[in-house]
Amino acid sequence: MKKRRTWSLIAAIAAIVTFSPVTETDASKQTVTSYPVSPGVTYEQYKYSASYGTNVVNHLTINLRNEYTKVKLGLAGTTNGRMTTTAMANSHSKEGHRVVGAINAGFFDMSVGNPLLLLAEKNEIINGGRISVGSDEYVNKPYAFGVKSDGTPSISLFDFDVNMQYKGKTYELSGLNRKRYNDEAIVFTPQYYLGNTGQNSYGVEVVVDTGKRITENTFGQTLTGEITHVFPYSEKWPANIPDTAFVLSVHGTPWRAMMESMKVGEEVTVNFSINEAWNNADFMIATGPLLVENGRVNLQMSATSERAKAVTPRTVVGVDEDTKQVHYITVDGRQSASKGMNMTQLANYLVDIGVDTAINLDGGGSTTMGIRKPGSNDVVLVNKPSDGSQRRVSTILEAISTAPTGKPVQAEITRSRVGTFLVGASASVTSVSNMTDAHYNAITPFKSKLNLSSERGTIKSEGLTYTMTEVGTDRLQIAHEDDVIQTYPITTVASPNELYLKATSTVVSPGETIQFSINALAANKEPLLYDKYQLQYKVDGDIGTIDDNGRFVAGKNPGTAKVIATLGGKSAGVSVTVKAQPKPTNFKDILSTYPYVKEIEYLADKKYFTGYMDGTFRPDQKLTRAHAAVIISRILQLDTNNIKNPNFSDVATTYTYYKEIAAVQNLGIVDGSNGKFNPSGQLTRAHMAKILTLAFDLQGNANKTFKDVATDHWVHEYVQALAANEVTTGYEDGSYKPNVAISRAHFAVFLYRTLNK
Repeated sequence: MKKRRTWSLIAAIAAIVTFSPVTETDASKQTVTSYPVSPGVTYEQYKYSASYGTNVVNHLTINLRNEYTKVKLGLAGTTNGRMTTTAMANSHSKEGHRVVGAINAGFFDMSVGNPLLLLAEKNEIINGGRISVGSDEYVNKPYAFGVKSDGTPSISLFDFDVNMQYKGKTYELSGLNRKRYNDEAIVFTPQYYLGNTGQNSYGVEVVVDTGKRITENTFGQTLTGEITHVFPYSEKWPANIPDTAFVLSVHGTPWRAMMESMKVGEEVTVNFSINEAWNNADFMIATGPLLVENGRVNLQMSATSERAKAVTPRTVVGVDEDTKQVHYITVDGRQSASKGMNMTQLANYLVDIGVDTAINLDGGGSTTMGIRKPGSNDVVLVNKPSDGSQRRVSTILEAISTAPTGKPVQAEITRSRVGTFLVGASASVTSVSNMTDAHYNAITPFKSKLNLSSERGTIKSEGLTYTMTEVGTDRLQIAHEDDVIQTYPITTVASPNELYLKATSTVVSPGETIQFSINALAANKEPLLYDKYQLQYKVDGDIGTIDDNGRFVAGKNPGTAKVIATLGGKSAGVSVTVKAQPKPTNFKDILSTYPYVKEIEYLADKKYFTGYMDGTFRPDQKLTRAHAAVIISRILQLDTNNIKNPNFSDVATTYTYYKEIAAVQNLGIVDGSNGKFNPSGQLTRAHMAKILTLAFDLQGNANKTFKDVATDHWVHEYVQALAANEVTTGYEDGSYKPNVAISRAHFAVFLYRTLNK
């Protein structure tokens, strides 16, 4: 008991020194999501913001007042086994023992996997562990979290003793089934994961055989046996551990002297004990440091140490003052959205949210939380581990629901349509998922087992399709076999509150189409739901036809009439005009409505323009010099047989339009440049003015000034002649644009004006 009193005194002194909370007056909490995973366990994710930044926190609140809710320790299966938190939780989850939430728990040796601290379940010692020395260490005082024999969760000091009796004297040993450090005496039993002590040769080891198999180590256990081997300093290391024996492994002068003096055949006894408060506990796991006690910060490590100052992911377990609620908490870290917390920040945060007592668990890359996925019995990851994926750990803490699976009471139902219905309209149930009982235990749903009905009987069903047969309100009931799992209110009306008819166009030519659609609104301004057969279209006049899909096709008869849509006794109409059929022209790309159709048709009728082989005129295409020569030769009816070769180097006698070019050149209407005619070149407005003036002997001077045709410009007299004969007026800005290439349509206009002046 002396050791126990010493720890109590240390804790009391430390409490006086470290009870110094720093209140975060500007701290805030913003909930991201929150929902129950069992009747006694609620999951919440929130963003906690304080002066040092914002962190993402995942928080499980476990209400032990609920008869089906328990807190348990989760193990990987072997002492040095490791699994991810969710994999371990799922491996433990079964009917009547559903793991609904879990967090990583104790510190462990990452190189071999075994726990580093005391670990016990139902009085069985799973790992002996060691308390570190130094205020900069996480676990420098013997604190543990666990559930005591009366079912009460606790975070408190423990006193674990390993004693040896030899020759009538009792010796306090250093530990059980763990690595031996300087000046220590450790007991190794067959439960040690290596099968031998695994220690170095700088010590003495004594094998003591009890004569019967040692199957477990427990608090209150006493092992007595005879010495069978004494391995002196630096001899035959490490010692194997027979399944009926324990091994004493010691280092340091006092221990070495005593152990080397032991003789084969002598009796040695060891026993393991825990203080009464933790005796027969359901489980306990040593960890640290303590963060909060009695609702105040009580950080049991140096706040200025590098470990305590590190901003990193954290895992915490806490208990409320009445010990009826346990909190599993993870703080994400080492991420842009959540940096993590140092120990002081963590302790102050826990005080801020009202946790009475809390202790730190393994953090950093180990920090992990999993919860039961809604509508499933699988535990899934909910936090964001800093390594990008879950680390395999040796222990976890679990939130358990022992509630047996019952009848289904809720499910997620998908319906084809949701809203206000027109009487006579139908909808259907398309899927069912996430079906659970009253305790959120998952039940596999089957669509084939769904039954539909309604409270008032105004909704008729056939299979998974239901039809609204009467105006009014009713409630659709969806049952899985005989158990109602979901209900929905249904409102049915006789007609739309508002009806609008929309059209993609209201003026069309014969043969063209218009797509009509309606916007039917209920009294709440939401779209009214109806079936296709309930909507009727008609054309109030002989201008075309419309089908059930609202596709209108204009007929041959021009005129204006209404297209009318009727739904549930309410109608809406839109006037549609069918234009007269355009008169055919000589060219398929020149409609009767084209601005220059008169001029082009005049010239085409006289065969001055013949267009292209595909039946087009191509009005916007630029006119070439060769085509201009051809058109002029046709209009002037020039003799193209008796011609003189103008000797243009780019117009051979075999060229298609050689004769027309030669005839026009011989008449002095066109000429070339540098011995070339450039037949494929585009005709400019300047050259057009010269050609028309010379070809048709245009005379006169309009005395009209064009700002881009000076009096000394070579084309000035030709442009003036065109203007005098009202062939051109120029542009609105007062220019003529002599260097702009002329299109075929505009050339037709100038020709028409010239021929009809």
